[in-house]
Amino acid sequence: MAKVKSTRIAVYVYRKAPSGPEFLQLHRAEGAGEFPGIWGIVYGGIKSGETAVEAALRELREETGLTPKIFHQVEFIETFYHRSRDRISMLPVFAAQAPKGFSLKLNSEHDDHRWVALGDVSTAFVWRVQRQAIAIINEEIINAHSPAAGLLKIDPASM
Repeated sequence: MAKVKSTRIAVYVYRKAPSGPEFLQLHRAEGAGEFPGIWGIVYGGIKSGETAVEAALRELREETGLTPKIFHQVEFIETFYHRSRDRISMLPVFAAQAPKGFSLKLNSEHDDHRWVALGDVSTAFVWRVQRQAIAIINEEIINAHSPAAGLLKIDPASM
């Protein structure tokens, strides 16, 4: 039986603004691993004995201080070829809605943040896979156009 093992996760944080959804970008600090100086999302590793969902919630708390109001598994897998390691990564994707009044608490991996309006995603997000994930999150979760959205909702309190 073929088995695929993923060791990393991707979490997209969004908030509902009067003009429409906005997506959180974190600026990668110099010396903080791969792609320093780039604007990205919450990425992280899955520890031994940890599920992808547990890793996503842990990384979200560590990198932003956020416990999400609403949390979803996204029906999308990010894939990326790391030339420096000659490795293909496959990351389960999650979406986290930030509660109103949320105050961001960055860890040492990031030195800045910004909220990107949906209309600016095409120029603000470097990687195509990120733009694709955001399009799916917006259509299927935020706008609830997917009958699976309710099935993919995760209660963070149960984790």
